Amino acid sequence: MSDKHDQAAHLKEALKIFRAYLKEHSLSITKTREKVLETIYRIEGHFTVDELEEAIEGFKSSQRATIYRTIKHMMDAGLLAKIQTSSHAKVAYEHTIGHSHHDHLVCDRCGDIIEFHNEGIEALQEKVAEKYGFELLHHSMILTGICAKCQERRRKNAPSNVIVAID
Repeated sequence: MSDKHDQAAHLKEALKIFRAYLKEHSLSITKTREKVLETIYRIEGHFTVDELEEAIEGFKSSQRATIYRTIKHMMDAGLLAKIQTSSHAKVAYEHTIGHSHHDHLVCDRCGDIIEFHNEGIEALQEKVAEKYGFELLHHSMILTGICAKCQERRRKNAPSNVIVAID
């Protein structure tokens, strides 16, 4: 978890990168786009578009398209990562500056997201890239499945294996 000073520094860095990206792609640097980025960089952890909308002060429903476009531009600029269930039922995002590399386990039932880091997996990914002569610039691993809570819920709701004899 970053402190307020780090958060301010990360926001400043993100704004600098985002402005440069927009300029390079001949896109307008608008107050709304910057407000979306600032709100995202104040959120700790994963968030959905609905949660982002709630967090933006003075949000107008007519700006929803701007939020989606800004998210796309932020992803293209490397400032935002997307995490989703395999069914695409839940899509979440997280900002990238100020966070160490990690991967995700995503529950396809409830949408819970578990972050993890494993050096063995990291080394294996580098080995695979090397084997194919591939220069690895970035990677994101998302494993989807069913979390422990949902598995337990499924077991509790499963039909009984008891055989009832009816005369």
